[in-house]
Amino acid sequence: MNTSRMVTARIEAYLRGAIDDARKAGKLPAIETANLGLEKSRLEGSDYSSTLPMRIARAVGAAPRAIAEAIVGSASDSPMLASVEVAGPGFINFVLADPWLAEQVDDILQHGPAHAVPRLGGGVRAQIEFVSINPTGPLTVGHGRIAAFGDVLARLLKAVGYDLQREYYVNDYGNQVRLLGQSIYSHYAGQLGEDVPFPLNGYKGKYVEEWAQEVAAQAGRKYLDMTEDEAVDALSIEGVARSLAMIRADLDELQIGFDNWFSENSLHQAGDVRRVIEVLRQSGYVTEREGATWFSHGDSSHERENVLVKRTGETTYLASDIAYHVNKFAERKFDRVVNVMGADHHGHTARMYAAMDALDLGRSKLTFVLCQMVHVVVDGVPVKQSKRSGDFELLGQLVNEIGSDATRYFMISRAADSQMEFDVDLAKKKSDENPVHKIRYAHARIASILRRAEKAGIDFSDGDTSLLDRPQELGLIRAMLDYPEVVSAAAKSLEPHALPHYALSLASAFNSYYHVHRVISPDVQLTKARLKLAMAVRMTVAAVLGLMGISAPDEMIREEAE
Repeated sequence: MNTSRMVTARIEAYLRGAIDDARKAGKLPAIETANLGLEKSRLEGSDYSSTLPMRIARAVGAAPRAIAEAIVGSASDSPMLASVEVAGPGFINFVLADPWLAEQVDDILQHGPAHAVPRLGGGVRAQIEFVSINPTGPLTVGHGRIAAFGDVLARLLKAVGYDLQREYYVNDYGNQVRLLGQSIYSHYAGQLGEDVPFPLNGYKGKYVEEWAQEVAAQAGRKYLDMTEDEAVDALSIEGVARSLAMIRADLDELQIGFDNWFSENSLHQAGDVRRVIEVLRQSGYVTEREGATWFSHGDSSHERENVLVKRTGETTYLASDIAYHVNKFAERKFDRVVNVMGADHHGHTARMYAAMDALDLGRSKLTFVLCQMVHVVVDGVPVKQSKRSGDFELLGQLVNEIGSDATRYFMISRAADSQMEFDVDLAKKKSDENPVHKIRYAHARIASILRRAEKAGIDFSDGDTSLLDRPQELGLIRAMLDYPEVVSAAAKSLEPHALPHYALSLASAFNSYYHVHRVISPDVQLTKARLKLAMAVRMTVAAVLGLMGISAPDEMIREEAE
């Protein structure tokens, strides 16, 4: 994809040409103009605006407005632009030409709406790790937000040209896994008439009891004939396998897949965790204190020390995660890694960046995106969520209730650092009150229009798009031209929530247009032009729905009359 096809890139190229001409004419000195300050204009009657004159005024030694006038006075005509004008204290405003806008419909139909999305990734080998929830039970709705966010972010990064791998880090080692095994063992023993105390802070979810019942029915007294430690070890493995099966099933329902499932336990079996602790020790980042081994990445006050090996000899999650990232960067040679995690990992990110520095892995290669909590609301009442207590709203239950499309849409509709209220009642509605329904219905509506045209035998391949001169038509074209800009910005900032907002805006614009202008009318030539426009909008809506992992139906039913 050629970045020069983006509207902003074309205007930037045009502006640089005007600056060069102004320099050649002696109107401007030769100064650095890397950032042209070009952005979408917020003023009515203007499409784009540049703040460059104000940025370089001091270096040039002239008033911003005088600089702007020198640049505009040196600018040549362009079929893309209706006008280039100086405004206010020194803005340069650009207005796209109506005929040029109309021509872009054919361009979209020929190349597709994504043809101008820049290859920001440039083939860089990258990895995105997301979900990575402890395999100690099914996914909650809160986990679903991380899953949907990570999946859409992965789609974005791939769309802009990264050579991307998706990974789930399976935390199949340590105390939480053993606690799961102990919880199953207690219920299992109870099924066979034995009284084994339930562990403190054990997993009380109903699924643990159900697993124990199944194990008792299948294995009989097999685990009671072992020592308790042997039985707990075996049932920990059993519990992890059952948890992963549930997690995979929930993710499948959301059309979320991974290229690799990486086992934490494999790092311990290979000796990688102990090995990285020794490397840190030799580099002076490890201290022994209070019977424990600490990662020391600060001063002598101990304020920036974290345990790597407990007094019991057990290694910590931090030690495993450091080894895991050594594996990512030093062994598997990823050039960029994005980890999508829950907001409760905030303190962990600082420790991992310190480890990246200590091991000279390059902290700039690692990015954390932390997702805030989700508060599920049903009938106006919040639903509590806690895998440990057993009083939680399962992701699978939510998807069964409202479907994958609505679940994905609402999960990515807010910025990751914003807490979310997930209104189940709204998500179930089949009306324009529900934004995901409104977007999908816009696609279905256009599909219906195109079917009617086909049934009527209308061949619009030779439609003259220059007839598309109504303000709402030109507004739709402007909105479609924003698609590569939105995708590029969302991928660059790691903010997928820009996609649902864009999709809703485009769908709303088409719905407004549809209610004012007839697409199929007695005017044959205008009909052909408008069918081209409708087709282009349909392609663009489908493209953004595809990036969100949401289906683009050709037929839908609404609860309310149009």
